[in-house]
Amino acid sequence: MRIAVINRSGGCFPDIIANGLSAMLIDEGCDVEIFPNAIPMLMRLLPLYKRPLHWRNKLHFRIRNKIKYYLSDLKLIRNLKKYDAVIICECLPNAYWKHYLDIESLKLIIQKPVLCYTDNIAASPLHRLNLLAPYDYNEDRYFLNLCLSNTVEIKTEHPKCVEIGLYLSSSGLIPVEKKEFCALIDFEQPGYESYRAQQIRVLQKLNIPFVVLEGSYTINEIRALYQKSALFFLAFPETFGLPIAECLSTGCKIFTPNSSWPMAWRLNAEPRPWGMGELPECFQVYETDEELEIALIEFKLKYHAVNTPIEIHDIFMKHYAHYYHGNRNALQLALEMIRRSIANYSLH
Repeated sequence: MRIAVINRSGGCFPDIIANGLSAMLIDEGCDVEIFPNAIPMLMRLLPLYKRPLHWRNKLHFRIRNKIKYYLSDLKLIRNLKKYDAVIICECLPNAYWKHYLDIESLKLIIQKPVLCYTDNIAASPLHRLNLLAPYDYNEDRYFLNLCLSNTVEIKTEHPKCVEIGLYLSSSGLIPVEKKEFCALIDFEQPGYESYRAQQIRVLQKLNIPFVVLEGSYTINEIRALYQKSALFFLAFPETFGLPIAECLSTGCKIFTPNSSWPMAWRLNAEPRPWGMGELPECFQVYETDEELEIALIEFKLKYHAVNTPIEIHDIFMKHYAHYYHGNRNALQLALEMIRRSIANYSLH
């Protein structure tokens, strides 16, 4: 089976999950090609009479772009028609916005199954309300919605959503010896500045070295920081939290001021939206300065530069192996559904 994967290049969330997905598909015997710059083509597919709702290009600019890229877009679409299925790797809510990516025109043109791989929208009812309007699309937009986890704000199983997890094992992220006990503080998020100030204040009081993420990094640069760090501070609530998975892959412990913040990592049988979570020992929850001080002192006293990262990685694997190796059974189920759909397309 031949599958085209569309993503955004540049080491961003869609790029990372697309590379992992492609590796899993190849392992399953699929012929895969990644199209890292096809997202703009899906935006240009939008007919001129439909006003873009989430980008502000004026009509004359859109006309000029349609003309400028007409031949390259035509070539790309003809190429996509050669594949048995197309998978769009995107961020939520981009994948479901109306008049943003013209998935509907793509489906009509290629007459093949079009899937999406992103956060689980069915498990994110409050994010759906905040990020999507009533006229935006839902799960039915795609043949299937491949997702990293069935747990986000809530835990649910939707007939159009398949939890294939995340494939990081091919990335080279493994537990490594830490040269020094140091902390990594996530990028600042508007409205959550007080949490970052608390983290810095306590680290300085305890004379624990730390790095604050600012500006931009290549994927190799930021992964190098994950590998050097003994612990990572969350900056705000995460629907999934790709940095969490990448840090735990290197044996870097996650510190969070609230057990509800790592939403997809809660082990509760029935987690509530933004509710407290059951988290394993690769996470450390704190609230006050005093609680954070105690947690950091205890962690540092027991820390072993070689053994502790391995222990953290082992806990990660015990509870979340599908965030490192992917959920192969679910992926095989999705591929079988695609095969059956291809047979139906050929009958027509």
